Amino acid sequence: MPAVSEKDSGITPCELAVVVVNWNGRRDLADCFGSLHDCNYPSLRIIMVDNGSQDDSVAWTCMHHPEVEIIETGENLRWAGGNNAALRQLREEGFTGCILLLNNDTIVPGGSLDRLTAGLQGDDQAWAATPRICYAGDPARAWYDGGTIGSWSGWIKHDGIRRLTGKLKPGARYVDYGTGCALLLGSRVLEEVGLLDEDFYFYGEDADYSLRIVEAGGLILHVPSALVLHKVSASVGSQSPRKVWLRSRSHIRLLRKHWPRRRWPVLILTQSVYLMGHACWHLVNGRLATALAVLQGALDEMSGRDY
Repeated sequence: MPAVSEKDSGITPCELAVVVVNWNGRRDLADCFGSLHDCNYPSLRIIMVDNGSQDDSVAWTCMHHPEVEIIETGENLRWAGGNNAALRQLREEGFTGCILLLNNDTIVPGGSLDRLTAGLQGDDQAWAATPRICYAGDPARAWYDGGTIGSWSGWIKHDGIRRLTGKLKPGARYVDYGTGCALLLGSRVLEEVGLLDEDFYFYGEDADYSLRIVEAGGLILHVPSALVLHKVSASVGSQSPRKVWLRSRSHIRLLRKHWPRRRWPVLILTQSVYLMGHACWHLVNGRLATALAVLQGALDEMSGRDY
């Protein structure tokens, strides 16, 4: 059955801290913070971790959203490091509520926080929860409707991506991983799982954390009735060689960290097919440098080359 709101379920709303990592993202903050404010969620804290922005993100937030707590790191600690700065502070405070890791380029419609937290609070097996995430420019089309990880193949994908939401299943269900775009952590996660792994330079941190949650004994609940809009393009565009190289490196790091050696014979075969297919796709679309970056990233990670 679809998750219900906390008011309808009779569940007392948990204290909620929303952590938003920002790096030169001033243009997105108005929509993000404005939507969180308009949710009217009780016991809500919003924490912005500013990773050394060179724009006016901090000054603008202080002026227009004084309710937002700001942690200034003074440097770009990237997604994992930025979130960890807030997670450490919350842990030191003894915070016992739920924590939502949220991208700064998102919009949270009214009622979504209630439904997401109600879903997590109403399931004793779930340690984390995810909303349905749709394209902000095409809200009827999903970007994330759950995440699947092939336990033998190592293939990782978003379920429902680019599909119309009317054709997707509405019921809550357990999934293999939650995207860091919007990931709700239950009160026991920090104690049982700890902080995000900052050795993932970029990409893969959310899949790694999800796997660690499951390995520690928790489950990840997907709550489609909770919605977040993400400002990403619904079309498949070209990607920079640097971006693809980082993603390829992080993917190999994830596999080496979590996949037992007895699965490696199958994993090597499936990942060779995946990497070559990915490289060929860029090549036929005229992106030679990007195609080479797919393979170079995998080789650099296996050889331990510095970033």
